[in-house]
Amino acid sequence: MSIIQSYFKKEKQETLKGALEECLRDREQGKAFVYKKYYGYLMAIIIRYVKSDVDAEELTNESFIRIFRRLDSFNHLVEEEVLEKSFRSWIGRIAANISIDFLRSKKQMTSLEDVAENSIHVPMVYNSSNLEVSDIMKLLDSLPELQRIIFNLYEIEGFSHDEIAKQLLIPDSTSRTYLTRAKQKLRMLYLEQNKIRQEFK
Repeated sequence: MSIIQSYFKKEKQETLKGALEECLRDREQGKAFVYKKYYGYLMAIIIRYVKSDVDAEELTNESFIRIFRRLDSFNHLVEEEVLEKSFRSWIGRIAANISIDFLRSKKQMTSLEDVAENSIHVPMVYNSSNLEVSDIMKLLDSLPELQRIIFNLYEIEGFSHDEIAKQLLIPDSTSRTYLTRAKQKLRMLYLEQNKIRQEFK
């Protein structure tokens, strides 16, 4: 094989399916592909739960270790378009679970104040705001810890209330209540943020 042929063979673009097959054979090239491609994605999930960058980096790396160990349980024998979506969902759940385990081990999940459901006024929200994604992430950061965690698990990661209850060791009804409170709080924060923006226009 000539040097030119060898160069182009190395430069051949790897597919996710090919990389996963290499990972299953314990080949470093496949693992490097998966790590580079999904590092930012997993870090973005974990940083929604864990506020320390150092902890988030450690948990991201721990997520990859768990992903590679459990890869034989993931069905990669599907079309490439379907594979990308299902793989992202699968590894996202692993990252979320690792984040929750970390918070539970540090006992950082504080209990919420008892507020009667009917005592919270839920304001109407209209889609006339120019809030950016970064603004919305800041609003999420403003939620009490357990509300933020449950909102992330249910609305963003796609966990059911039953799964959240088992993960956080709380009743199913508590998960539903905290999600409701999180949404109410977000609506109020959203309106406050939008009002401030309007005043500075």
